[in-house]
Amino acid sequence: MTEKQRERTKQSFIMGSLTSSAGVFLSKAIGLFYMVPFTALATEQNMAFYSAPYSYYSILLQICSAGIPYAAAAVIAKYASRNDWKTVMLARKISKGILCVSGFVFAVLFALCSGILSRSTLGALATPEDIATMQKAFMILSMALFLVPLLSSYRSFYQGLKDMRVYADSQVIEQLGRVLSLLGLSYIAVKVLRMANIYAVYMAVLATSIGAMIAIFFYDRYDRRNIGHYNRLARSQDSEAVDSRDLLKELLLFGLPYFIGSIVGNSQTLVNTRFFVSCATQLGVSYGDARLLYGIIQLQCDKLTSIPQVLGIGFSAGIVPYMTIALEGKNYTQLRRNIRECLETTLFIGMPVCFVMLVLARPVYYIMYGGANLDYGEHCLQFAAVLALVTTITPICSSMMMTLKLRKESIIYLCFGFIVKAATFYPMMKYTGYTGAITSSIFCSLSIIYLDLAKLSSRFGVSYRQTGIYYVRILTACLAMNGGFAILRILGFTITEASRIKALLQFGVYGIVGMVIYLAAANMLKIPQGIFRKSLKEIAEPYLNRLTRRA
Repeated sequence: MTEKQRERTKQSFIMGSLTSSAGVFLSKAIGLFYMVPFTALATEQNMAFYSAPYSYYSILLQICSAGIPYAAAAVIAKYASRNDWKTVMLARKISKGILCVSGFVFAVLFALCSGILSRSTLGALATPEDIATMQKAFMILSMALFLVPLLSSYRSFYQGLKDMRVYADSQVIEQLGRVLSLLGLSYIAVKVLRMANIYAVYMAVLATSIGAMIAIFFYDRYDRRNIGHYNRLARSQDSEAVDSRDLLKELLLFGLPYFIGSIVGNSQTLVNTRFFVSCATQLGVSYGDARLLYGIIQLQCDKLTSIPQVLGIGFSAGIVPYMTIALEGKNYTQLRRNIRECLETTLFIGMPVCFVMLVLARPVYYIMYGGANLDYGEHCLQFAAVLALVTTITPICSSMMMTLKLRKESIIYLCFGFIVKAATFYPMMKYTGYTGAITSSIFCSLSIIYLDLAKLSSRFGVSYRQTGIYYVRILTACLAMNGGFAILRILGFTITEASRIKALLQFGVYGIVGMVIYLAAANMLKIPQGIFRKSLKEIAEPYLNRLTRRA
């Protein structure tokens, strides 16, 4: 492979991952900003009834849909690289059937177990009214567990074919449809029909199914325009497809580790959701404050930290077809390069975002959620910002391990992380307070990252020396950015002492100044030149020229 070809492969790999990340980012950004009006409609005291069902839903959704979509994407990428289009189309058909069945089964189980889950989440001090309210939210949300896996069957097919643009577009459309219906239905229920505030929560969980149906309709239209090409390739193929039983076995063997990994990999959310309220009340926190803090940690802070975490989601999806092809072709040099590029690109983009949330936790929380419970919010967000960085890297490491056929080791490491989370949860809660729930999650993710990277290093000879150097340089650029924030504070940009509109404008100044300083420092330290083989000027030039031509 020539240097030019390697550079083109590198750019397509990074751009494919960043394209999927961009789609997730836009969907998360849409999901973030609806929280302000939604919290006003539902009231902060009702947010636990929204966050708890979603926590369990997210876990079950990943369990029933994480394994097969990733497996289908990898298998489709494998056979597409061999031009075996009959097997590609057969893999699409089988994976869609599995996802429909598993989604239906988990939707039924979710509804049947709603009462048990509601009681265990709220603890022994919960009132029957609170349990009934929580159970209704679980029941409404169960429908989404059937629809979203069906949507994943479309996504995995085009992901395997490296069509990451439609993958990203569908995520934005799904989230936009969900948020618009959420706010619209909540407003009608609470403001027009004068129903109780809890109905805003019911409308919000219903909106998840509406968003999925809109995205399925989008994919159905896209499919009609594009699937004919692949059908024609399959019909013109002389050789037969792989036997359906062998292909099913391959999908299940590939997907089973993802399935198990999804269960143990969600230990942080599972432990927090199951034990936070009951543990906090046992340690002397009132039931009302425990429920409030649970909502702040699992919903408000989680929404904010989900912004950098999109890189983890995007690269986890983007690396599958590229690393599968590199592994199949035994191109270990390219494989090692891909592993380092994933980590370095994630650090370059994700670290400054997490750093801003850490040092500006109070103004960020104030702008998003107002002055109520600001001390709680600031304290939780500072710890959550650190968690955001490690939980951005963790799914990338796990996805690399799964894709590179280190599935047994990956599951063992995820189980070890679960043990770390469970073992440190109560001690950290007891000796450090409510943020101990977040700290125990940080320990969990760090242990998984260390074990994964060590295994990838020993198996494929990956050296992280240069990645470590970039980490130090990126941290230096972040500290330079914080110097700019300190100057702004001296100049009177205090943010939380202003109205929220004025605070938002002031925060915009912080954002512009911080971005300029970070990028300038990064350029001086030659970070983009090392990671992307281009200076920031060379990266920006094509986009600036395009804007100039349009003007």
